Amino acid sequence: MKKLFLLTLAGVLFFSCGDSDKSDSKKSDAKDKSTVDTEVSDVSDSPGTSDRKLYSIESGYVKFINHAVGQEMIRELWFDQYGNRQYEENYMNMFGEKVGGKSLVIDGFRYNWDYDSQTGNKMKFYQAVSDYDNISERDIARYGIVKHGNEDILGKSCQKISTEEPVKSTVWMWNNIALKTEAEFGGEPVIMEAVEIIEGPVDASLLEIPDDISFTEMN
Repeated sequence: MKKLFLLTLAGVLFFSCGDSDKSDSKKSDAKDKSTVDTEVSDVSDSPGTSDRKLYSIESGYVKFINHAVGQEMIRELWFDQYGNRQYEENYMNMFGEKVGGKSLVIDGFRYNWDYDSQTGNKMKFYQAVSDYDNISERDIARYGIVKHGNEDILGKSCQKISTEEPVKSTVWMWNNIALKTEAEFGGEPVIMEAVEIIEGPVDASLLEIPDDISFTEMN
């Protein structure tokens, strides 16, 4: 499932450069407290996370599509409490059925499970707070970040940002949400772009742990 793997990689890019370097930042903190603390939010540190704003908008829905690898791949994201609660689906439509999985972020944990599965996993949740207005000069150099001004995506004014690390990519940020991401993996282009945005409250039932799924906690 190479295409589904690319979808997963594309999803990682929406959280930009903080999550993949969480362990590195912990190691470097002892030497230099001016690390990526302003950029990475460890949501699991505090069950009451409403004061942490991963996004600059309280709640909403965004649908993303990637047409770049020959098979339309879709990511749907619902969020509340400025991103501290999230529900998303990542999938392809094959022969009239969804192939992929779901995830839920709640109370500092991320729950993942596949469609038509009765089991899943649970782990602590980390996500980068991609606030490029407050990023340090150290991280600008560390990740090779360049700001390219503003461009509109679906009528939303976005900061256009390119990075060299951990993956060479360009993102268009709106309210700390990447509405468009361009990158390349193994010579294969990955372009994920928002096609629908709805601001406002989301269905609360989406943000509940499903009773019919058994989750195994992962370290």
